[in-house]
Parts: sequence; structure tokens; C-alpha cells
Amino acid sequence: MASITSLGIGSGLDLEGIVTAFIDAEAIPTEIRLQEKEDRLNLELSGIGSFKSALSTFNTTLEKLAEADAFNQQTIDVSSEDISVTTNGFASNGEFSVEVQQLAQGSRLQSAAFASSADTVGSGTLTLTAGSDTFDVTIDAADDLSAIRDKINEQSENFGVTANIINSDAGSYLVYSSTVTGSANNLTVTTSDVSLDNISTNNTTEQSASDAIIVVDGNTITNDSNEFQNVIEDVTITAQAVNTGSPATLTIAQDEDNAKELINEFVDGFNALMDNITGLGAPTQGRLAFDPNVRQVKQKLTDVVINSVTGLTGSLESLNDIGIDLNKEGKLEISSFSSNSLPSGEERLNAALKDNLDQVGEIFASTDGIATQMTTFIDTCIDSSGVLTSRETSLNEQISDIDQEWTDLEERLRTYEETLRKRFTALDATLAGYNATAEYVQSSLSNLTGSDDS
Repeated sequence: MASITSLGIGSGLDLEGIVTAFIDAEAIPTEIRLQEKEDRLNLELSGIGSFKSALSTFNTTLEKLAEADAFNQQTIDVSSEDISVTTNGFASNGEFSVEVQQLAQGSRLQSAAFASSADTVGSGTLTLTAGSDTFDVTIDAADDLSAIRDKINEQSENFGVTANIINSDAGSYLVYSSTVTGSANNLTVTTSDVSLDNISTNNTTEQSASDAIIVVDGNTITNDSNEFQNVIEDVTITAQAVNTGSPATLTIAQDEDNAKELINEFVDGFNALMDNITGLGAPTQGRLAFDPNVRQVKQKLTDVVINSVTGLTGSLESLNDIGIDLNKEGKLEISSFSSNSLPSGEERLNAALKDNLDQVGEIFASTDGIATQMTTFIDTCIDSSGVLTSRETSLNEQISDIDQEWTDLEERLRTYEETLRKRFTALDATLAGYNATAEYVQSSLSNLTGSDDS
């Protein structure tokens, strides 16, 4: 704010100091109130942001545990590359011998010989069939072997036939290769026009389609493709190479290490969240001291971890059953302590992972599972319409309102200063007049006194 530096020059009073004092008296209490309010709101907003971030981090872990197949992971060991194996996570443990006696393959046909690939054949329709698959190709009289090849390969209904041209010493041949495997799916090429016989009915079979044959623990299985599903229940075996006489050994086991990593991640994530909540809600230093949402979240998550999961049919129904307990500090732990009547937490967990891995998964991922409950609750706090997100929005609006209050205060003080300066300018002028009159009277009296003395 601009100041009038001559204020008080007429009266001799410190009117600048008086104006400043009046403005400070008007401004300072409001400035203190606004600053304290702004600091409080920013502190709360920072706390809510940290709270949401901590919940979101933990929720990422929970989302992994809430997946139906999170714990249904298996280790697969195959002694050779003659087969590849996958499971759906529910296969029983076991060791199997797998011998590949024959690979499935498609058929291959070769046309009669032509002088060159530029030779034309005739006109009409070719029908290519393998099993239940079929498609037609229209051949024009001007089409040479190369054009016919391209028409076959580019036909939109082509089910897996590739045409090629082989140029040899004996001539040029149109070769058809089918990807449709299985002994019942030999490729045939037929036509209703005799001019196309040399690329259809006169073809020779270079390779017949065949089935794949594998032997699993002495049991022979035939299939029209190299992929064998559920020969071993819940397992898919793909034959890659013939290994007659040297069968591959397939070993399937539950992936207990994966399950233990998930559980340790859950325990660590829960404890990290509780540390964050404790810090935010600390009575003296916490940014969200005595906050009802902090207390609500802590209580809800604690209730979930100590209660049994409803709707389960197995013997395992709670974290305690699998060796995870809530200690007196409110954190989860897998205890190494045991007694005569109760195995340690580590022993209970290892037994559950070894014998009842599916039940462990249900404790977390079932409809009322721990991870399912927690993710649902946390989403109500941090999603776009959640209670903490709504609080963030409200706090930001209040901080914006304070910005306007600062602007309003500055405008009010500017108007107040202008009013004070007008008033004190008038006072200064009045006092200056009085001072001038007093000086005149004093001078006159001094002159009269001087005349009498003379």
C-alpha cells in the first residue's frame, strides 16, 4: 500500500505511526486467524493424502490375493523339451511318464508338372476340403500358376491351406500344405472342370495327415492335434518331438513358495498400513489426530483379520487357523512360538500350505474372504466418491475460500487506510492552522512586550 510521507508535517505529530497502528490493529487478528486456519487445513489435507496413499498401496496387495487363482499356482518340472505342459492350478500333485510316439501333422499335395510357373491351366472352381473345413477358389483362364497360388492363399475363408510353387529340374509344381492335422482330415482338392484336373484330381499325396500319439504311464492316447487336454485331469500336454524309448518325466506340485510370498506380502502390507495409521492419528504430532475416519478404518480392518470368514466348508476359516495372529501392538505376525497344545504360527502355516492350499486361498478370495472384504471397504474410502476423496474435495474448497478471504482482507485494509489518511490529513491541516495562529499570537505578544520595555 502506498503511503503519504508528508502526513503529520503540519501538526508535528507522528500520524504515519498512528495510521500504521490502526491498520495493524485491524489486520493482525484476522491475519493470524486466516493463517492458522490455512495451516490447519493444509495439514489435514496432507494427512488425508498420505492416508489415501497408504490405503491404495495396501489395496494393490489385496487385489492380488482377492483373485480366485492367486493361490492356485503349481510348479511344473519336465525332464525334456519333447513336451510342454500347463495346468489350470487345480491339478493334483504327481509324477508321470510321457512318451511321444507320433506327432500330429497336416497333409501335403503336389500338382502335375508344368513347364513353368507362368503356365496357365484352365478355368473353373477349385474346392479345397480337410475334414469339415472347406472353401472354394474361382480360377480364370488367364490365371497362371503364380496367380492361382495367390488366390488360394488370399481367399478369406481359407482354413489353413498354404499354396507354394516349387521349380525343379522336372518342372514346376503347385504344392498345397494344410495345417489341419489328424488322420481324418486329409486335404482334398476337387473341381467340376476337367481343365483344372492337373492341379486337383491329378494331385499326388506327398504327406498324409496323421494323429498324435502319446503314452502316459503306459496308457496310449490318440488325438487329432498335438495338444492333449485333461489326459491328466486339469493338465494340458503339448507334444513337441517324438521320444519313443526315452519318455519325459513330468512332475506337478503345488507352488507353496508363491503362496507364502503372497501371505508375507499381506502381513507386511497390513503392518505398514497400521504404522501409517498410528502416525497419522498420534494425539500430539499426528496430522489426523483424533480423526474419526482413521479410527474407523483401523477398527474395520482389525475386525476383519480377527474374525472367521463365513461361508467356508473346510476346516480352515480364519487367519489364526493358518498361523497368522494379531499381537498386542495391533500388528500381524507369524509366530515361531509353540506350546505342547498349540503348534507355532510357522508350523500351522506350513501345514496349511502343504495340505489345504485351496482352503487358504478361500480364506482370502472367497465371497466373504479377507482380501475381498478389505478391498470392498477400502474402495469406499478412496474411490472417486469415497469418504476420503470427498474430504479432499471439501478441504481444497475451504483452502480456496481462504485465498478469497486474504484478497478481501487486503481490499478492506486498503479502503480503511485510505479513510484514515483522509481523516488524518484533515486533522493535520487543522492542527497546522492552529499552530500558525499560535505562532502569530506569540509573535505579536512578543512584539508588544518589546515595545513596553523600550
